[in-house]
This record gives sequence, structure tokens and C-alpha cells, in this order.
Amino acid sequence: MIVTLRQTSRDSWSGVRRYKNCSVYLAPYLTRSGGRYTGLSREDETKLGEALRVDLSPSSEYWDTFFIRVSDSDVVIDTNTPEGELKYLFLKNHKRVANGLSDRTKPGANFVLINDDEQAKEINKRNKVKREAFREFDKLSLSDMRKCLRLFGHASDSLSNELVEQKMNELIDENPQRFLDKWVDNKFRVVEFQLEDAVSKNVIRKNRNLYQYGTEIIGRSKDEAIAFLEDVKNQDIKMAIIKEMNAK
Repeated sequence: MIVTLRQTSRDSWSGVRRYKNCSVYLAPYLTRSGGRYTGLSREDETKLGEALRVDLSPSSEYWDTFFIRVSDSDVVIDTNTPEGELKYLFLKNHKRVANGLSDRTKPGANFVLINDDEQAKEINKRNKVKREAFREFDKLSLSDMRKCLRLFGHASDSLSNELVEQKMNELIDENPQRFLDKWVDNKFRVVEFQLEDAVSKNVIRKNRNLYQYGTEIIGRSKDEAIAFLEDVKNQDIKMAIIKEMNAK
């Protein structure tokens, strides 16, 4: 496969990506355990060492002068060659290199290793989720949109219809999966809306994570409060809450 090494962030001390005609060198380094980072497993050391006819163990002199130079343009690596596979494995878990644009495990990384095929799969996956979310959005009435916005913490009662639709568009475009989880696939969305609406109208009092109706504590978390209102034994309290809300 073909992978690309690309610089992603600015140098914090200079505020620029790289000075013109200058290069950055990615080389082995000492790990916290005192060993030398090479990115290779024992199996990789043997296989690639035989192919390249060099000693690739961490203590080998080979690593004393090994580096990957990054200048003004991307570094393109063909992993189908022994040299390319070695570079790929070295970079894949390097502390300064993120493994793909979606990798959030290395906040200090200022390079990214991009596999075009894998990246395309990830983008296609996100786009599929977005298309699904907007298909579900098209099914919503304006009343549903207002309820959905309430679940996301927006006071939608006073908003015009145009603003409600605009905010829903923005919400889904920003995080389509959250919309699917919070609304479409949420089997408790009706009672969760009732809970949030009751809190907004001060029918149910919320103090941090404590939910209280009158002197009755109905939950010490949102999930507990929803379970309380769903319980058939508490339907008289639920109906009293709804009646009080409708009167406001």
C-alpha cells in the first residue's frame, strides 16, 4: 500500500510549519523504559533484517544513523518494498506521528501518517452516518425538532420555526452520530423530553445531579429520574407532573 507522511501542526515556538528550505528529521529515541524505539517487533526485525541484510535489533548501530527526513513536501512511502515497510512500521507508533487523521491518542503529534484507502473508508463511513441522520431529520415535524433541541439543552420554545430548523441542521451537521444516539435510537426520548421540559418550567427541581418533585426525590441522576418516570408504579406522580407542566 501507499502511505503519506504529512506535517499537521505549527511549531509552538515559531508559529510556522517549517522555515523555507529547512527539514525535520524523525529518528529513533529512548523510551521511558530506557530502550530504543524502532517501531519493529521481533518478527519484523528478523524478516526485514534478512531482506535488507542488516541487523535491526534496537542495539544495532544501524539505528544510530537512521532517520526519515521531512522537508517542504509530503513523504510518500510504498510499503510493498522492504525499505518502505521498515519506514512505515517505524513511523506508525512514533510519538510524534498520529496514525491517521482520526487518531486522537497522541495529542502532541505534529505529523500524521495517512493511508489513502483507510482514510477513504473512514470518510465514507462518516458520510454514511451523516446521510442517515439527515434522512431521519427529514421525517421530523417542527414539534419533534423543538423536543429534540430540548434534549440537546436548547430552549426552543421561543424560537421561530426558521431558527428551529436552522439549529437542527447545524446540530446534525456538526455531530450526526450524536443526533442518532440522542434522538433516533433513544427509546426513552419522550420521557427524557418530559423530564427536561419539567426542569425548564421548574416543575421538577434539579440540583446538580439530584432531581426532585415537591418533597419526592425521583432520581440522583438523569438516568435514575427517567427510570422513575418510566416505572408503572410511579405513573400517578408522572401524570401530576405533566398536568402541572401543561398549566404553565
